[in-house]
Amino acid sequence: MTGAMTGAKTGAMAGAVTGTPGDLDRMQFAIEHLLDAPDGWRPLVREMVARWPEAPAGEVILAIVAAATEIEQMFGPGSPSREGAAQGWRLAALVGADLCAMAAVGLPHVTAGDMARYWKIDPWFRDL
Repeated sequence: MTGAMTGAKTGAMAGAVTGTPGDLDRMQFAIEHLLDAPDGWRPLVREMVARWPEAPAGEVILAIVAAATEIEQMFGPGSPSREGAAQGWRLAALVGADLCAMAAVGLPHVTAGDMARYWKIDPWFRDL
């Protein structure tokens, strides 16, 4: 991914996550939404797509994963804030599933904006 966050590792993603200002903006945006209890996570993907339609679609996933990881590192087990991280992992997985479905049916799936067009067929994120 062009401009992808560096220092990010999958799973525990130990260490600081760094990248371009846009990468960090997306991650901060995701953290804010995921910590906005109880339902701040619901519009997260839709709002990221609207805000950064030209961003590579995979960077939406990466930003949400990085945000979930940061939340897990900031808050200990048992913290109510950990629910935001769990929602982040779920959202990232569902975005990945949408991108795979888009590829399987031959739809463009390169940019975040491509996802908005897919939501006309599968409106789950659009209506969430």
